[in-house]
Amino acid sequence: MSNFEMRHPDDGLLLRYLDGELSGRKARQLRSHLEACWQCRCEVDALQATVADCIRYRKSVLRDGLPPAPAPWRPLDFESVDTELASQSVAARLARFFSPHQGAPLRWALTGAAVLALAFVAIHKLGETPRVEAAALLKKAVAVSEARPHTAKRLRITTSRRQITRVIYGADVTAPGEAEIAALFQTAHYDWSDPLSAQAFSRWRDQLARKQDRVETPDKDSYIIKTTTGESELTSATLEMRATDFEAVEGRFEFRNREWVEMTELVDQQTLPASTLAGTAGGMSRQPDMPPVPLHSTPPAPEPEEPSAYAEQLQVFSALHQVGADLGDPIEVNREGRDVVVSGTGVSHQHQQQLHALLDRLPHVVVRFNDPSLPASNPPAEEPATRDAAGPEAPKYPARLEARLGGRPQFERFSGQVLDWTDSAMSRVYALRRLAQQFPAEAEAGMRPGDRRTLHALGAEHAAALAKDLQKIASTVPPVLSGLGAAGSSPAASSASAWQAAAENLFTSGRRVETLLAEVLGVSAGTTAAIRPQGADAASQLLTALAQFTRDNEQCLRLLSYDDVRQSK
Repeated sequence: MSNFEMRHPDDGLLLRYLDGELSGRKARQLRSHLEACWQCRCEVDALQATVADCIRYRKSVLRDGLPPAPAPWRPLDFESVDTELASQSVAARLARFFSPHQGAPLRWALTGAAVLALAFVAIHKLGETPRVEAAALLKKAVAVSEARPHTAKRLRITTSRRQITRVIYGADVTAPGEAEIAALFQTAHYDWSDPLSAQAFSRWRDQLARKQDRVETPDKDSYIIKTTTGESELTSATLEMRATDFEAVEGRFEFRNREWVEMTELVDQQTLPASTLAGTAGGMSRQPDMPPVPLHSTPPAPEPEEPSAYAEQLQVFSALHQVGADLGDPIEVNREGRDVVVSGTGVSHQHQQQLHALLDRLPHVVVRFNDPSLPASNPPAEEPATRDAAGPEAPKYPARLEARLGGRPQFERFSGQVLDWTDSAMSRVYALRRLAQQFPAEAEAGMRPGDRRTLHALGAEHAAALAKDLQKIASTVPPVLSGLGAAGSSPAASSASAWQAAAENLFTSGRRVETLLAEVLGVSAGTTAAIRPQGADAASQLLTALAQFTRDNEQCLRLLSYDDVRQSK
């Protein structure tokens, strides 16, 4: 749900909100929407009234309408039964047991045995369900993967002894230590050519006669498949896939010799516009009006003998990024004396567990989380409250967009996609800006080169993911607005010489796009008068703002990438 969500939330989302099951950020956004939208407040009241009616019906009608309990059990007098049986012969006891009147215990015993057999079969079938589900999920992922062309991708491969970066479908270069890792997979008959893929996982799994599968959906955006076996050198393999395109993004492999290997797909810069990488390698072009990175920059600082004061904070942010908690969770990272304190209210239980597992073992890092069901006490200032589109000022653009797109359903689909992409893009902007504020340029100058590379890798992954969202928006919004007669102007060149300053420029241009888009789609009419000249066309301003947003992101990623190349020399 976007910061300026124009679509009304469905009943399922409202019920999760009432039950306190939403994350802190989503709950704040929905609460802001409810404060401004009469329609959704009425829906919430109706849901609460319905739940109350169900409870009253169960207490006052259903419970009273149930049949009375059967007659109470007669007391079991075991002593008299034992005395009677002791006085009878064995033949009399057997005749009594199989008599028509006394055969009920046998029939009950046989019936109980049948029930137990049925329960065993049901449990066995239920135990097979994850295997069937895993097979179907992998089959779909393999089909989707085979339908798209293979492009170069980079894998970060971590073992208990080393970490390497390997390029798949790219240059045939073997990283130091790769041969030893490859031997583990080859011994287990696991395809090493593209190990982080549904095809390799599925081929290894299909050759196992005995295996156990487990499928998890930690959130709506991902699937996790885990297969364990006792008949392979690879005893456990876990694959995490995106739910949107079934692309494998992470994997963990555990071997019989107790060695383990973790893989994570890194954002491949080859998928970005050429201007994004200008200056990182010879022969790449750049846009004419984009200032180049200074070629005579100050050389990187020498390696300090002791870790910098920001090394521990950088470890914390790396952990947040690893579990996705840097994209909207209300988490604060502060230094209290020698310790780095990680705290927050409204953090999901899953993220709390993951962060405790990653951070509790680090020295001088303290993790303090409050009840995740409680709302955050200090909502971020970056999330302005918006009002429902049904305000007194009727927006002019939605009607024109409906006519242009062919009707209300097409407009709803168009606006929903654009809002989702914009929300995803802004989450990256906030994360990148937070990194820039937490690690300013003067602090970065005192870091070790390894820590600087880690920091730049975090920022570059956010900027590269943002570039993909911007590419989707740029291929969808400008053609529609141009059809309405809108015309944007060339964006201004960025003068930032450090990526931290570029991240701040990126935040400003992103907020401008967010606000102008709200007006064009009719989400918050009249809120953008302060950011554009009187009489200026919001659609044209939006086209210019989108171009500026893209330009600022390219400059930010370019600075991050150039610094990495310079440090590696």
